[in-house]
Amino acid sequence: MSGLRVSPHSIDAEQSVLGGLMLRPEKIESLSATLAESDFYTSAHRAIYRAMLELSARGQPCDSVTLTDWFESAGLSEVTGGRAYCIELSNNTPSAANISAYAQIVREKSVLRQVIDQSADLMDMAYSSDASGVALVDKGIADLMAMQKVEIRNEFGIRQAMTMAYEDAQRAKALGGKVPGISTGLSRLDRILGGWHDSDLVVVGARPAMGKTALLLNFLLSGEVPCGIVSAEQPVQQIGARLMSIDSKVPAERMRNGQFGVDDLRKLEWSIGRLITRTCQIYDRSAPSIADVSRMARKWKQQFGIKVLFVDYIQRIEASSPGRNSSKAERVGEVVRGLKNLARDLGIPVVALAQVGRQVDSREDKQPGMADLSDSSEIEKEADQVLTLLRPVVYDESADPYEAIISVEKNRHGPTGVLRCVWMPETMKFGDLA
Repeated sequence: MSGLRVSPHSIDAEQSVLGGLMLRPEKIESLSATLAESDFYTSAHRAIYRAMLELSARGQPCDSVTLTDWFESAGLSEVTGGRAYCIELSNNTPSAANISAYAQIVREKSVLRQVIDQSADLMDMAYSSDASGVALVDKGIADLMAMQKVEIRNEFGIRQAMTMAYEDAQRAKALGGKVPGISTGLSRLDRILGGWHDSDLVVVGARPAMGKTALLLNFLLSGEVPCGIVSAEQPVQQIGARLMSIDSKVPAERMRNGQFGVDDLRKLEWSIGRLITRTCQIYDRSAPSIADVSRMARKWKQQFGIKVLFVDYIQRIEASSPGRNSSKAERVGEVVRGLKNLARDLGIPVVALAQVGRQVDSREDKQPGMADLSDSSEIEKEADQVLTLLRPVVYDESADPYEAIISVEKNRHGPTGVLRCVWMPETMKFGDLA
């Protein structure tokens, strides 16, 4: 007969974390962002860690004296072992040098316990619920992937916020001028946005025939990180052809009609050699639902470690459960909220295209604004950055055919502004002005 299974845990690691924090209380600022009270196995250790968080928020040290006072005021002295146990923890931890490693062990054991709990819940639902198998699989994937998020703590004091912001600034400075996020490929846009940042929803709006899909593919190639693209408008072979044209500088027209020479063929072969080493997954479906997009993105994150998701385009994504009387704006709102939630859940930037209404065509100023985005109310609210694209030659044949204008209409993390860049129509490539 098999023995009773005990939930995964490490008392030694938990004691080393708590003892280490008594020796180096300043470490709690960084640990608290990834280690939650619920990650500790015993109730005594959970209570001690909660006391340390509260004392830290007040700017007080977490030594045996202050902890004992906190336990007595909360009526938890008997549960935690009082001053005697605090002194024991401190004395048995000779150094706080390895506190991060011990905290990682505590967190890993906690995740294992959560996996066991989630599996048991799914099994109970599978036996007793009327939910579909696909819905249960989606729930299981979402719940399990949520455990990978490092942003565990939800409540912070101003002291913690300032400390974490300062640490971010120090990390950015250590980059020596490099873009802190994923590069857009356009140097001025990188300076304004700092590249694409994790958990952000970026929306790029334009009228038809402005080159917004080409701009999206330029972003994809410039990032040089594992990525995914949801193509609801163009089939996968067209996506492949555009990527090859942008990368090889062989005009797309020659590729379509087969009129390319030996030099072009050599460039295409070199391009294929470069591109096939990239990790880029493509979801080719004419009208996927936001549930389909979320399911695919979670799969790619798990299997391929994608760092950014591109979506072409918002208005072609269907709501998961469109109501019979729901408006187009309400359905678009559900899609946009789903994309923003996806960015936060996976901890990656989501860059999505959007259509712009035709009212722009009748205006003297053709540069779209946020209010011009089709069904724009929720897009304006949920997006962290909103960009619009204009090629003046589309409206004025005398304009520079190689000029493109990108307007940063919204930027939650910094400035807005207008920048001009080069558009090369033969290869659909965007670049910096010389």
